[in-house]
Amino acid sequence: MKKKIILTTLLLLIVIPGLTTAFTYNSKEFKHIISQLDMQGHADHELSTCSVKKIYYDEVVEMLNGGKTEGQIIQSYVDEYGQAALRTPGGGTSGWIAWGMPAAGFGIGSVIVGVWLRKLTRKKAEMQLETKSGWDSEIEKEIAAKIFDEERRKLF
Repeated sequence: MKKKIILTTLLLLIVIPGLTTAFTYNSKEFKHIISQLDMQGHADHELSTCSVKKIYYDEVVEMLNGGKTEGQIIQSYVDEYGQAALRTPGGGTSGWIAWGMPAAGFGIGSVIVGVWLRKLTRKKAEMQLETKSGWDSEIEKEIAAKIFDEERRKLF
């Protein structure tokens, strides 16, 4: 009988703290959920000075203690705020669009810069050809200058 009482007492001492354990800011589950949330742009702020971050922390702890799972908590924020609730875009169509936009922007920007550089090099090449089409020697330049002067004198 004594063994049963001692065994039951030990079992209750081991099981009861696990049943009544409340989640806190230091819980692994809490930290994992918070690391995924953007908190309306306040995720990188200091907890002691940011009231928005405090609200999010309290809501997540309350949901965890209410029995919600990590997936349910994340989904509730995604349902409320959309993909903007997460630090990194999720899956699905909107997630793929969010991941693809920076790559598309970089690609389009690269094409624009490439076209601009090509036009710039063509202009330089044309200018070099125009400068090469000048006089071959100083004698030809002097002869042309004299002819132009004579023609100007005739008209004035």
